[in-house]
Formats: sequence, C-alpha cells, structure tokens
Amino acid sequence: MKNIWQATFKKAKNILILTHVDPDADALGSAYLLRELIKKINPRARINVRLDPQHKNELNAFMQKTDITQSQDVRQKQFDLVASVDASDIDRLYGGKNQKIGVCIDHHVSNRKFAEINIIDPSAASCTLVIYDLLQKLKIKLTKTMAEYLYWGLSSDTGNFAFANTDARVFRAAYACAHLGVNPNAIYNKLNEQLSQREILDFARAVSQTQSFCRGKLSVAVIPQTLKVDNRFLIDFIRREKNAEAVVVLVEKTDYIKVSLRSKTALDVAKIAAHFNGGGHRKAAAGKIFGATLAEAKKQVVQYFRKNIWL
Repeated sequence: MKNIWQATFKKAKNILILTHVDPDADALGSAYLLRELIKKINPRARINVRLDPQHKNELNAFMQKTDITQSQDVRQKQFDLVASVDASDIDRLYGGKNQKIGVCIDHHVSNRKFAEINIIDPSAASCTLVIYDLLQKLKIKLTKTMAEYLYWGLSSDTGNFAFANTDARVFRAAYACAHLGVNPNAIYNKLNEQLSQREILDFARAVSQTQSFCRGKLSVAVIPQTLKVDNRFLIDFIRREKNAEAVVVLVEKTDYIKVSLRSKTALDVAKIAAHFNGGGHRKAAAGKIFGATLAEAKKQVVQYFRKNIWL
C-alpha cells in the first residue's frame, strides 16, 4: 500500500507521540511537527505528546507553546497508535516501556527499526527534516507553526548550520522556514543564550578539567552531578581544540554515566557508542556506562580508544 504510514495515521482515533529521554530541540520539534502533520490528514484524531520532564533547560522558552503530557499513568490501552520520533532504540524512548510502537520516524543510522512501520532516513540532518519530507510527499502546505518546529530541529542538530551534516537539503528547508517568517536569531537566542551565571561558572570549571589522550587526538571532559552544565555546549566547545580528532564528555547521572561522543574526522563514533550501550550518527553519538564512577568510566573510554582506535 502506498504511504502505508499515512493510512495508519488516518484511521487512528487516539494517538500518542513519544520521543527519547532528555529531549533536545530536534526531539521536541519532531514531536510537535508530527502532531501538526497528523492533524492535517486526520482532523478527528486525539493526539497526545509525552515528553521527559528532564528536558534541556533552554527548551523552557518553547514549552509555553506546547501542551505536554507528563502523566505517569499513560498506558497503551488508552491509544490505538503510538508513534516514536528521533529515537533509535526503544530503550531510549521515554514512556515506551511495554508500548507497542506503530510508527517510528528517525534519522539515526543506528536505528533498530523497533516499530511496525519504520521511516528511517540517516541522510537527514534532523528528524524534523524527515517529517518535512513526509509533508512534501503529501503536498501539505507548510505553515508558520510547522516551520518553527522544523527549524528547531534543523538548528539544533546541525550545530546552528556548522556541522558536517549541513547540506543543500538543510538550507532549502531553512529557507522555507525563513520565507514563512521564522526568526533565526530569536531561535538561536532561545536555544543558546539562556545560561545562568552559575551555569557559566560551572561550564568554566568543566572546561578547565578537560584532558587530552592518545597523543592529543582524544579530548575528554567530565560533568559530575555537582556541576550544572549542558553536555552539548561543553562538547561543542572543547571540540574546537585543533589537534583533537575525537571528543568525549562523560556525564554523571543517578544510575549510569552518559557518554557523549563527537568525531572531527572519518572516525565513526556510532560504532564506539554501540560498544557503550548506545548509538547515533557517524560524527555524533552517545552511550551509557553502568556500575562505574566518573573516574572509572573515563578510564574505560580512554582504554577503549587506546586499544581499538589509536594503538
């Protein structure tokens, strides 16, 4: 059946949209852009979006526009369709436990295709861009509201149009957003210029403790729970070190250590992340280390690079 995903959305009466834990602007934009798409093809559907409340602080500026479902009592029996966006693994899906996922829309190369219908495009810079393509296939006109959701993901997942995944396709979509009145500067300010004084000082502490390994090719930083630092800001900053070919930031969580990885060369960090219970893209990925302190996790990561990457 042509556009089987379209028929699936069209016949559902109660739909739940989920995304990954600790959502970023692409996850948020994807969830709400998908909601707008579904409303166009199925106006009678009841659509709920559930997000992990532990979202990035800078997203608070956007949260006022959304009606977030955070109830812990969301169960599959309440919905005849559950959709996932921007999540490569059902284990990373907030609220996805014991859920039957009908449709998965994603752009991670490591996606495990855990839904009945999987729409995966690893060539897309953001998940919002994948959903934008679906809109175009259905010849649904992009509205300003949709354009803003689309732009959140484009800006976030391309590092404000600076990462290697920024291509002509990204700029065409960004142009469509700007043409409809989306203000790039306003979104940049809301996403990147909302730090408190404490966050700035904690950021400086984390930067000052960054270490180099493997003859300077690997830079590693840590964020203990005592510091209030966004690992994405930190990793994008320390990757500027000219000799570093790969960058790792270890974030202390309650039950595990989060491993964020970035590559500045052909090195595929998605494969490295897979070793550490994760996945992602070739140049940006993440994983988890369980049962270890920050110091122990750092030792594990450095040893892995020394043994497997730069002998």
